[in-house]
Amino acid sequence: MRFLLGFPYLLAAAFFPAHAGAWLPEQASGKIILSHIEQSQRAENVIHFQHGETYQSLLAEYGLSKNFAVMAKYGQQRRKQPNGAVASNEYRLGLMLNTPILASGLLPPYIYRLTKAAFSADNMRREKRASLTLGWQDETELFTASMALADKISFKRFHLSQEVELDQMRGQGRFTRNWLYRFSLGYGGFDIGSEAGNFVDYLNPYAALTHSSFAQWSPQGRNWQMRLKNGTSRAPLGTRDVQKNNYWAFELQYNF
Repeated sequence: MRFLLGFPYLLAAAFFPAHAGAWLPEQASGKIILSHIEQSQRAENVIHFQHGETYQSLLAEYGLSKNFAVMAKYGQQRRKQPNGAVASNEYRLGLMLNTPILASGLLPPYIYRLTKAAFSADNMRREKRASLTLGWQDETELFTASMALADKISFKRFHLSQEVELDQMRGQGRFTRNWLYRFSLGYGGFDIGSEAGNFVDYLNPYAALTHSSFAQWSPQGRNWQMRLKNGTSRAPLGTRDVQKNNYWAFELQYNF
C-alpha cells in the first residue's frame, strides 16, 4: 500500500490558500478569482493505482476603504482513491489590512537607484506594497494569518515584479505554514514567470516543495485576467522516499 502514504498532502503545497497578494482592492471595488488545480502522480511513482486530486475555489475580495478590505473563500478538494472519490470542503473569512510600513521592497539595497541612473530612465517607476490578512477557517475552528510583500518596477510598457507570501494556520490540532515566492516579467498585458512554494506541517511533521512556470494575460481595457500554471511538486513517499508529482492550474480573475 505504499502508493497510499502521501494522499492527504499531495496537494498541500500546490494550493497556496486564501488571498490574492499585496494589492488590496480599491475602496468600493473588488475582485473575484476562480481557480482550478489538478495534480497526479508521475508514472514512476505508481505501483498499483494512479492517484489524482483536483481542487476548485472561489475567492472574493472587496475594498471597504483605502486600508481595509474583506475577503471570503470557498474551496473543494476531490481525491481519487481505489474505493472511489473523496471530497472535502473549506471556508475562510478574513480582514485584509494595507500595511505600507512593511513595504520595504524585495531588491537588494541601491539596485533600483543604480539601474535607474545607469539607463537615465527618468520614467522608470517602482511600487512597493504589503498587506496583512487575519481570518478564520471552517466555522472559526482554525485561525489564519497571512502576509504578502510585492515589489514592481515599470519602464514604459515593460515591467518586472517579485512577490513573497506567508500563510499560517493554527488551532484544533493544526499548525501549518505556506511560503510562496513569485517572479514575473511582462510587456503590456502579458506576463511570464515562475513560482515556488513550500508547505510545512509542524505537528506531523511533513513538508513539501512545489515549483511552476506560468503565463498571464490581462487584456487592455478589460476587467478580467487569466493565468495558466504548469509545474511539479516533491513530497515524502512514506519515510524513506520522495515522490515527484505533476500539476497544472488555471485562474480567472474578474474585477468589479
